[in-house]
Amino acid sequence: MVEMARRAGSVPEGARRPEPLFTVLVGYETLAGRICELANGAVVSPGSLVDWLDEAWVERVVFDGPSRVIDVGVTRRLFDGATRRAVQVRDRECFHDTCDEPAEHCQIDHIEPWSAGGATTAANGRPACGHHNRARHRRSSPPAP
Repeated sequence: MVEMARRAGSVPEGARRPEPLFTVLVGYETLAGRICELANGAVVSPGSLVDWLDEAWVERVVFDGPSRVIDVGVTRRLFDGATRRAVQVRDRECFHDTCDEPAEHCQIDHIEPWSAGGATTAANGRPACGHHNRARHRRSSPPAP
């Protein structure tokens, strides 16, 4: 199935296969040591990625504190591009404490709602699976008299 997906991503005929993308999260402590972490949480040694470097894309995400990643397009309504990716890499899974849906499969939602003046920035975004995003915006019915 993996090979079929690779071939499907390589159309039209004669096109190159897509290159792998590794998102490597590296903090100062890691730079001083010898361990790296992938976006999915897997801990790898830097040497384990060497065989892939000739054909892979390497994505670098630099953090300056837990919520300072990238701020792009404050006037945009939807999270896309670098801002969306920054939230995915930073938070890794749905914001709800009982949900472990990977951020790549989630919607990126405003913490302070857009309708209330919330900015579309990494600092105001968080991943929400479809269920928890819809549940967050449902209004509860008032109690019966």
